[in-house]
Amino acid sequence: MTTTTGDLTGARVDGRYRLDRLIARGGMADVYEAHDERLDRTVAVKMITAGGVAGFDMTAFADEARTIARLSHPNVVAVFDQGVHEGMPYVVMEYVAGTTLRDLLNRRRRLRIDEAVELCAQLLDGLQAAHDAGLVHRDIKPENILLKNGGRGDRVKVVDFGLAEAVHGDRDTGGPLVATAAYVAPELVNGKPATTASDVYSTAILLYELLTGEVPFDGPDSGAVARRHVEEDVPSPRLKTPDVPDGLADLVTAAAARRPGARPVDAGAFLRRLQAIDVAPAPGSTGKVPRPTRVVETTMVVEPPRTGRSWKAMLTLALIAALLVGVAAAGWWVGIGRYTSTPSLLDQTRETVAAYAEEAGFEVEIVDGYSATVPLGEVVSQEPGVGERIRRGAQITVVISLGPEQYQMPNVAGMSEDEAIDALAAVGVEPGDELTAIEREYSTEFPANEVVRTDPAAGEQVKAGTPVTVYVSDGFPPLNVPDVVGMAEDDAVDAVEAEGLAVGEVTPRYSDTIAEGSVIEQTPAADAPAGEGDTVDLVVSRGPEPVEVPDVVGMDIDDATEQLEDLGFEVKTAQIWFTGTVFDQSLDAGSEHPKGSEIWLWAR
Repeated sequence: MTTTTGDLTGARVDGRYRLDRLIARGGMADVYEAHDERLDRTVAVKMITAGGVAGFDMTAFADEARTIARLSHPNVVAVFDQGVHEGMPYVVMEYVAGTTLRDLLNRRRRLRIDEAVELCAQLLDGLQAAHDAGLVHRDIKPENILLKNGGRGDRVKVVDFGLAEAVHGDRDTGGPLVATAAYVAPELVNGKPATTASDVYSTAILLYELLTGEVPFDGPDSGAVARRHVEEDVPSPRLKTPDVPDGLADLVTAAAARRPGARPVDAGAFLRRLQAIDVAPAPGSTGKVPRPTRVVETTMVVEPPRTGRSWKAMLTLALIAALLVGVAAAGWWVGIGRYTSTPSLLDQTRETVAAYAEEAGFEVEIVDGYSATVPLGEVVSQEPGVGERIRRGAQITVVISLGPEQYQMPNVAGMSEDEAIDALAAVGVEPGDELTAIEREYSTEFPANEVVRTDPAAGEQVKAGTPVTVYVSDGFPPLNVPDVVGMAEDDAVDAVEAEGLAVGEVTPRYSDTIAEGSVIEQTPAADAPAGEGDTVDLVVSRGPEPVEVPDVVGMDIDDATEQLEDLGFEVKTAQIWFTGTVFDQSLDAGSEHPKGSEIWLWAR
């Protein structure tokens, strides 16, 4: 594959994308602000440069780009187009005016807790859309998070879904490690395939950085940093930033567990647990390390003992002390002692989860649920989540995967577009969902604006998330019936079929004027409007109608001639005598012959 390097500003890609400005340059790709001259809009064009195309597979790149283009989510940068320009693969994306999360962190170092949680929630929401579509990002980092309007309370956008995998290797077999060492999941370092749990790990590292201002593992040697992800547990962010709430800190360490099965299974599970945490900082907290607690000395004033009552005072004090100890113990048990951290059941199966929980001292309620990412029979999620506070011996609810949800496509033919969308929503395709495409086509069966069909077809069993195309009628197609009167039958059939129509009923009829085998009439008439596949009926000539020959022997030759000519015969006569009486005729009486047939009469 030939490649081109250097600044391509001013070039036109695919004859339509004018590269106006180089806005980012990396080891794998350059990104340009560009103008789509066909649709008159600003886009971003990412050119995969010479350093990134070793082992490049154009088919994999195109397939990946098409998969990413199906994502339509407010927190995901949209992909519009892809191709190759002068040997370099490129992808055309939504242009986001703003900055990257890395730029924001360079200015502020760390975010407020509420800001960090809100940003992470938007990131996870976009990631879940990708996970539901079977995509794994593999390179979550601040450089791949775009902030509209510079991050001032506006939308978070995730960029670069799967493109590194499409260029450098097959994500199902691992391929070379294409990730950033500070955020890479341990299983990727060990050469295992990336999963949704890999993105969860990288997002947890990112959240750690947002809360503390630094990543947990860093250094000049990227290989050594990557190995630390495999060999060390991610520390609690509270060690760096004590004002991080306990629940949030516990979730960060759980999502950054070295074992994938101990993490939330995908971005959606991570998001649900994040939204369940009270992230309000402690009263008076400013994000700084709190001051040490001051010890305040207190003094108890005791009256001098009174004669005869000292033993009673001592007894009273002992009872009060015992009561206080009992109350304290009860308070400890009610408030702290009877609680523990929820164990992880995420790496169990339907067959093992109950026994595992019982061994840990908990009960289990099993609930079935569909999942596009978790295999059949494995745990999708648990409530309470891993590491959350739970009463000892309490019940943990786990959702066991039934695999991808399947449903039967409804028959929406004849409905309006809105009615069809509502019917599809009942089986999991929401109105306006990116999975619902509307196409229009001509129809001779359904009037304009009624649904003609769907793809997949009505009655098919399909998985949830399958793209659905609804075909809506544009009315009859603009076809005209050809004029075939006077043509031979075979020629007329060819002419009708050439217009996208079909020959219907063919009726024979006698004709004195149209030659046998030629078309006498057609229905619809010539130039009438018709739809594709409509039929045209033909009437085909059998030639002149046959006439029964009368018996004219014994008649006067003039009378016989007149009678036969009235019937359409051509009469020839011959007289032997002059009496004029017919004694013979060339066509036998009672036989049938076409009009115009010649008949001889002999008279004497």
